[in-house]
Amino acid sequence: MEEQKVEAVEVRCPKCGYTMIIYMPKEEIPKCPRCGTQMVISELLDEGKYY
Repeated sequence: MEEQKVEAVEVRCPKCGYTMIIYMPKEEIPKCPRCGTQMVISELLDEGKYY
């Protein structure tokens, strides 16, 4: 059995801009708690940011 790698992902509501961090594939992409719109992946948080 292959172990799946858990990735931290930032999701954002396209309607109101609310953001939150979830862990995939452990969690499903949620609906926005503010307005109920399906959230979309905004950023993969697997590495440090490079400037």
